[in-house]
Amino acid sequence: MPYFSKKQQYAIIAILSFILFFSGYVIYKNYKLKSDFIINANTHNILQEIENKTTEEKKEPLEIKVYVTGLVKNPGVYLMKEGERIIDAINKAGGPLEEADLSNINLAQKVKDEQMIKVPKKEEEAIISFSGMSAKDKKININTATKEELQTLPGIGPVTAERIIEFRETKGPFKKIEDIMNVPRIGPKMFEQIKDKIVVD
Repeated sequence: MPYFSKKQQYAIIAILSFILFFSGYVIYKNYKLKSDFIINANTHNILQEIENKTTEEKKEPLEIKVYVTGLVKNPGVYLMKEGERIIDAINKAGGPLEEADLSNINLAQKVKDEQMIKVPKKEEEAIISFSGMSAKDKKININTATKEELQTLPGIGPVTAERIIEFRETKGPFKKIEDIMNVPRIGPKMFEQIKDKIVVD
């Protein structure tokens, strides 16, 4: 067994202590770097999620148009936001008249673009439809339809709608759907577009 002097022993102890300290320092630094990397990565993901959520919340709802008619104070086409309800559309039209019946309308239903909402009177069926057609494929009665209802038919604008009403008021009710071609500016071509959407009884 080799013999070490006091100075040599102190030197060996000092060297071993330095090695242990240095090894511990290196291990600590590696662990800290790894921990910092994990924390930074998690923080980045959390911040990214918050940013994405905030961006989604800032998106404005889409604007849509619905047609409110029937027994409301101000029938017409109204600009709505996606997610709004039928009750909101009716209120935008001035609210229902006293003789209106809302019991058969799902007031909580969300409105959709190009939707027609007809508020009925008592004992009359409500109509919630798209492009002039109801959920039950109800057709437009050209003998009783209002100007606004006639305008839901393809190719029928306000002027033509007025002509239809004027014609039936002066000439009498239409006997068959083909009679609508007697109205000025409504020819066979336009009739082909609307014949499946109109009735006379």
